Amino acid sequence: MDVLDFIHDKFSQDCAIGTVLHLLMAHYDLSAEEAQNKIDEYFEIVEAMDDQKKTIE
Repeated sequence: MDVLDFIHDKFSQDCAIGTVLHLLMAHYDLSAEEAQNKIDEYFEIVEAMDDQKKTIE
């Protein structure tokens, strides 16, 4: 499973950001900084998608 798919899956399960951070570190052997960067990347993508939806409406 791709890291971003993993993050999406965990947030879909209502996991807290801290929980997702620790799961990324454990499952993907990432440092705290690397895991946070992946979470930030995920939120940037979600925001871009939301902005695109607003322009379509």
